Amino acid sequence: MTLNFEGFIKDVQYKAFLTEDLPHYEYKDFDINTVEPSGKIHLPEGEFAFSKWVTPKRTRSYPFERLYNTINSPMRLTIIPIIKDEGLDGDLDRIQYSTISWMNLLNIYIVLAYYDKASKNKHPLQFSKNKITSQEFNTTIVNEQLLKISRYKQSALHWNRTLMEDSFVDIYKLALDSYERISKKTRTKIHDRNPQEQYLAIIMRDFVNFKDISLRGSKSAALRETQTSHNLEYLSDGMKATFQINNYLGGTYFLTADEVIKDEKDDVYVIQESKNSTEGFLPSLSDIKDGLFKLILYSNLNSLHLNSKPVNFKSCLKLTGKKVSGILSMPCNESLLIQFLNSNKQNCSKREAETLHKLNQEATNNQRLEIQISSNKK
Repeated sequence: MTLNFEGFIKDVQYKAFLTEDLPHYEYKDFDINTVEPSGKIHLPEGEFAFSKWVTPKRTRSYPFERLYNTINSPMRLTIIPIIKDEGLDGDLDRIQYSTISWMNLLNIYIVLAYYDKASKNKHPLQFSKNKITSQEFNTTIVNEQLLKISRYKQSALHWNRTLMEDSFVDIYKLALDSYERISKKTRTKIHDRNPQEQYLAIIMRDFVNFKDISLRGSKSAALRETQTSHNLEYLSDGMKATFQINNYLGGTYFLTADEVIKDEKDDVYVIQESKNSTEGFLPSLSDIKDGLFKLILYSNLNSLHLNSKPVNFKSCLKLTGKKVSGILSMPCNESLLIQFLNSNKQNCSKREAETLHKLNQEATNNQRLEIQISSNKK
């Protein structure tokens, strides 16, 4: 069974506690191809926390972990490739409007990038014959946008909307031309350009159509995801759910949660993201941050409707592991946390214990957020 919710969000307030110390870079030395996945850049007129994506598809390479690491900074930007073609035998990904809407909601400035260098994949298997690897961004277009953002006086929403309407088509064409050059240089077949040109023609005719086709794609992807089980997830008794989220700025996008559980006692729907460790105590830090970032949105919802009726709700990050003994629900008082750690001291590392203390702070300082630790043994 799949539940279909509609939600509304006004603004987002969140304090993260698992963020890392970000490396600092000066604008004059900044090279998107060599910097860390997230960091801080000192621009001529201000400092921004940045993150970079290696593909525009959100499910491929933990971009949400990178975004999570920047969430506490007052000014944030993220660098996203407009398209990534890995060759005819590889994936072809394009930026989706739902990604843009998500960045608008979180007040994150978008930098649109494209790849202009790559090498032929030398993997001996036949299905890898037409694949390219070691792709590198064009640095000029990235740095030009960084400079403009540092001097921009309006919101990320306004910047992102203007960027999409004024520059999307030109950057997309640059990306397609670049891949043709890469194809010739590496003697590797890439995906047919004609469908890309047709996609671009729709956008050129009417930017609203870009929103429409991307949102329909996002809705379809959300529905597909509700039918997929992930090996690293442990789903107990919940139902898959899709969410159509609207904000007062006019953004609409479709998301899924790993599961939604109806708490009959309190008449509350629990929106849950689940992360699992098949062998250890806790899932990886990357998995935990990914789950927390997704819950930023749900924990900040102002209202939620099911079948046009308002419902009570909260969000929960469920972390399961093979070596966990007992159950811990956070936020909790310090004595309960220490008691849980003592009962798991043989299997819980010092770093994992520190992570639990920080997770308790995160659950304590953010509304409608709970975190549960339990065993994945059925």
